[in-house]
Amino acid sequence: MKKIFAISGSTKAASTNGLYVKAITELLGKGFEVTSFPSIANIPHFNPDLDLENPLKAVADLRSNIQQADGIIISTPEYAMGLPGSLKNLLDWTVSSASFSGKPVLALVASTQGEKAYQSIIDILTVIEAKVAAQLIPYAKAKINDQAVITDNETLAVLKSTVDSFVASIENG
Repeated sequence: MKKIFAISGSTKAASTNGLYVKAITELLGKGFEVTSFPSIANIPHFNPDLDLENPLKAVADLRSNIQQADGIIISTPEYAMGLPGSLKNLLDWTVSSASFSGKPVLALVASTQGEKAYQSIIDILTVIEAKVAAQLIPYAKAKINDQAVITDNETLAVLKSTVDSFVASIENG
């Protein structure tokens, strides 16, 4: 059983990005155990002075979950032409630990537009040495229902292909 750690880039309890995490979980199928991060809102503001050998518990738990996973899913909206600050903050806490180094990551930007956040997340994940499979889903809310079923056939086909690339990256180590 492969372990997947999923992170929603939205702080909303009932977010479109949370629905996409559920949809991707279904696309992965059997053989994958997906654990979702409870909320990025619980990660403290990044402070290099606190990034010590014994980091804050929330940060230590985050890093441990990333390191123990075979792959990571990140689904995020775009806010004000970029990544949500809380997701960028979470990613900043992983830099010194190299938690993402060599880790397969499926990075999904599910937003109204999303081009800026899409490029930003690819750039950040590349810098922290993740193996990135990325997908942009513009007008994302109109392409998924409240039961996490992707209702747009083109989006579903493209996302299946991206999930397949992510799975291949996990299986190829």
